[in-house]
Amino acid sequence: MSGPLSGVRVLELATFVAAPVTARILADMGAEVIKVEAPTGDGWRYSGISHGAPRFTKDENPIFDIYNTGKKLVSLNLKTPKGMEAFMKLLSESDVFVTSAREGALKRLGLAYDDLKEKFPGLIYAMLLGYGKKGPEADRPAYDVTAFWSRGGFLRDMACNEENFYMPVNAPSSVGDTATGYLLVSEICAALFRRSKDGKGEFVSSTLYHNGVFCMGTMVIKSQEPFGHKYPYSRVQHGAASGNFECADGEWIYMSVGRHPQAFEKLLEKLGCPDLHDDPRFKDVTSRLQHRQEYYDYFRRGFLSRSSSEWMELAYEYDMPMTKIVHFRDVAKDEQAWANGYLEHVEFRTGNVDVMPASPIEMESAHPAPTKPAPWIGGDTTEVLQSIGYTDGEIAEMLASGAAVENKS
Repeated sequence: MSGPLSGVRVLELATFVAAPVTARILADMGAEVIKVEAPTGDGWRYSGISHGAPRFTKDENPIFDIYNTGKKLVSLNLKTPKGMEAFMKLLSESDVFVTSAREGALKRLGLAYDDLKEKFPGLIYAMLLGYGKKGPEADRPAYDVTAFWSRGGFLRDMACNEENFYMPVNAPSSVGDTATGYLLVSEICAALFRRSKDGKGEFVSSTLYHNGVFCMGTMVIKSQEPFGHKYPYSRVQHGAASGNFECADGEWIYMSVGRHPQAFEKLLEKLGCPDLHDDPRFKDVTSRLQHRQEYYDYFRRGFLSRSSSEWMELAYEYDMPMTKIVHFRDVAKDEQAWANGYLEHVEFRTGNVDVMPASPIEMESAHPAPTKPAPWIGGDTTEVLQSIGYTDGEIAEMLASGAAVENKS
């Protein structure tokens, strides 16, 4: 594959989402990515199948494939001498090593950074962490729902806190993983650029918890003393000049016009209250805060007077920052997404064609390949082992002993 990272070889020893996202994006930019799985495979394969039973199977597993397309998949048993020998040979011919294995497991295998940095001084060692390298929770198991969403404050404080009802929101699947993987991509690219000048490799890492803290930075700052914002907010506390509103057709829109004075005045007119700010209760910020329930009610009632489509027509006409709040299922039919190539059709071994998000890479020099179903566990084992000098007889011996695994069907 051509692209800015053409000629770069990446070795991935990772499971689930965050680190595999990293390697997939590197592949989209032209790198050759070899993913090494255990004989039982990446656990995300089985999670992917469980999301869509009975439609999703090993032959139609888009939730696994979205993070693993474009890679060569090898299965090695690293607990065997021959399996580890092959892995180390792959590592010796790689520019980047991407892993999400925990520090303790890597040390037991002899694959910690301290074990490798002298052997492979030009290697970029990229590690996806849960809670960081230090502290009492450094080696705790972590997923984005725990380390990113829960510990970052989002689930508890972004819920709507109404008088008679409150519960934390549910975490979206894989979003924190993806954000954390994106950062690791940028660090790897920076390290490759530095290495191009001095020839030296280095250790880089990206942490779910750290990224959660940084991504929630506005709220983390505002909630401290002396700023005094106490989360979670009620809907009224979120303000009326922006936020979500139900329309006459039962659909919802999100608008943010508070920083656009001309659009805001036009909005007040269409809400049926053009002189709202002449009311002494709402003449300034302090007054509006004191009477925010009444202020919000004008907006709530006004939006209920028209359908969401009518509001969107007005938004386009007057250049208002407003959009419909859609369901996940609506995204796959979004004309704007299709027009820009953000979605694509992918045919699976079952013969079914699914709609999947396309590569997010947008570079003149990068040409990500269309998404294809990832191979089965060890689907490319023979090809990859041959590429590093193993004979057919040696490969057959490794397969027979369980040091390597290959599945073609």
